[in-house]
Amino acid sequence: MRAFWQATLATLLLVGTAAPAAVAEPEPRVSRPGEYSGYAEVLYDEWVRTSQYVPMRDGTRLAVDLYRPAVDGRAVDTPHPVVWEHQLSRASRAEDGSVSLRGVTSGMAELTRYGYVVAYVDRRGNGASFGTMTGYHSRTEAADAYDVMEWLATQPWSDGQLGVFGCSNTGEAAMHAATAGSPHLKAVFAGNYSFHKYDGFERGGIRANWGVGPNRTLEEDLRNLPVDADPDGELLYQAALQHRDNTVLRDMWRQAPFRDSYVDSVGARPWLDYSVATHSQEIERSGVPIYSYDGWDDDFRKEILVSAASLSNPHKVLIGPWPHCGHDGFDLVAERHRFFDYWLKGIDNGIMAEPPVHYYTVSGESGRWRSAESWPPKQRAVRYYLADGPTGTVGSVNDGGLTTRPPRGGTDEYRVDYSVSCPEPVGLNQTCPQDEKGLTYTSAPLAGDIELTGHPVVSLRLSSTAADGNVFAYLESVAPDGSVRILTDGRLRLSLRETAEAPYDVLGTPWHRAFERDAEPMRPGRAERVSFDLLPVSTVVPAGHRLRVTVTGADVRESNRREQSPAPVYTVHRRPGAFSSITLPIAR
Repeated sequence: MRAFWQATLATLLLVGTAAPAAVAEPEPRVSRPGEYSGYAEVLYDEWVRTSQYVPMRDGTRLAVDLYRPAVDGRAVDTPHPVVWEHQLSRASRAEDGSVSLRGVTSGMAELTRYGYVVAYVDRRGNGASFGTMTGYHSRTEAADAYDVMEWLATQPWSDGQLGVFGCSNTGEAAMHAATAGSPHLKAVFAGNYSFHKYDGFERGGIRANWGVGPNRTLEEDLRNLPVDADPDGELLYQAALQHRDNTVLRDMWRQAPFRDSYVDSVGARPWLDYSVATHSQEIERSGVPIYSYDGWDDDFRKEILVSAASLSNPHKVLIGPWPHCGHDGFDLVAERHRFFDYWLKGIDNGIMAEPPVHYYTVSGESGRWRSAESWPPKQRAVRYYLADGPTGTVGSVNDGGLTTRPPRGGTDEYRVDYSVSCPEPVGLNQTCPQDEKGLTYTSAPLAGDIELTGHPVVSLRLSSTAADGNVFAYLESVAPDGSVRILTDGRLRLSLRETAEAPYDVLGTPWHRAFERDAEPMRPGRAERVSFDLLPVSTVVPAGHRLRVTVTGADVRESNRREQSPAPVYTVHRRPGAFSSITLPIAR
């Protein structure tokens, strides 16, 4: 172990050179999302990385990486604002032993040019930090965030103004940092996080895509870089041994099927205790400004919109045509820079004068950026009914119709098909059309383009031969050549169909409390109202295409499916007074 670290650490470059300083006169201050346009002068063209352990209030040592502005290879002592990320693991070695420090900073080291210190802190039980991770975003981690911010704010190279950033797991950690009550935290830039963990991870009471969590082997932990004072990696090894007692998140989630489930192994109700929403009053009390971002191809996109609607803090929202934590074609570092300049340095660059919502409307292979004063923008809710199809046949693709006129009546029977699959592996949030494995309801060709921007809501009158089960609904666009594109989807566990008033703003969508006492079995043969929202969209469906709703009882992304034998039979009812429908948000 000692020889390995001595040999490999010799290859680590601790001084980085940023892009050459601009020579031309600063550009005029033109405020555009994703562009940094001459708001402040470049002060430095080098940075220096150092790392160390910082003790928390209980003595647990967390590993901290610092990227500081430098001149002639030496870090400057001039106090500057500090922006930081509460991360899971630090810079690590590739299989060939190489390390790319600039890569692990996600471009944020560039902010050192403009007079920022950038810090990365490994959360307890992760990276090179000591301790164990109990649960997922526990209050212990929030207390750590407070201690870290107190330390960052009181260093001689810090002016006491702090910002925090992150995406996904670290985006949620950034939001939890805002609950800690540090007077030094002045701005939060968080992406792809869940406002309420149950709504984000266990959407509709069904776990899909998420929940495995950051559980790593000892060998993987030892690829992390040790701190500067640990050249042999002996402290890293001791820390990695402690990580073996981290919570196994897959097991924890399996023990929490309801929003209020209590899990003995962590001594908490994980969905409630670890959710940002539960601690929203602390965030509002802080008044800290928040910038939330996500992508239309991410499962958490509704969560950031709910967060912005529910919190009274100054809030900006960005949604692009991206997958989880993606931002292709948009300079996210520049946007973070604009936001931090405004709140940490008092530079009036116009960012807060822009409309608070900036979103991308997808249109075929292209689209356009738009801005709005609120979400959702102006729209009209149009109800489409599930109806008889043109052929009247049952069990075939396109067997049902989708129309704005109420149908005369009818029912459709469907035996749940667990053989759902995709011809190729799909990404974290993605699935593929399952039209052959469910019931389909398809509209006539559209006479003109329509734009859907907002939250579609499905309302089924449904009966089942089983007491429980899952139902999935997909909104699709069907091209004239028959190719299908999924626009959005939703899901619900049938026993959790009861709706309630949400304790936060869910943007007018149905909300299911999903406490254990709320579970109500389906009664065989009895038609029940089953309503749930599909994830929000902003997309144009071209003229000549058809809209399709597909209903299934299984999805390829389910991570904890319980198949029943025989498979249940669902019946969708379509009669006056008991219609099944989807309400679409059609932009004005």
